[in-house]
Amino acid sequence: MPHFDAYEDLVGAWRWRLVAADGRTVATSGESFDSHWRALRAAEDVRGVASGSQISSTPGNGVEDALSAIIERETVQSS
Repeated sequence: MPHFDAYEDLVGAWRWRLVAADGRTVATSGESFDSHWRALRAAEDVRGVASGSQISSTPGNGVEDALSAIIERETVQSS
């Protein structure tokens, strides 16, 4: 079953990770926390926000849509 856990990193700070049912780590915290408890609270916050989130097909400001660029390049090359 997928789950969040908290772990101590190499410098002694705490981070969370999301582990898939097959044991793969599929997401990790981008910041560290000063305690195991704070890392787990942050994971809980992410879980709460993510459950109601949608996936945006629009790239963020300043980020090129890589998939569109690849499709355009491949279309031009095959013509």
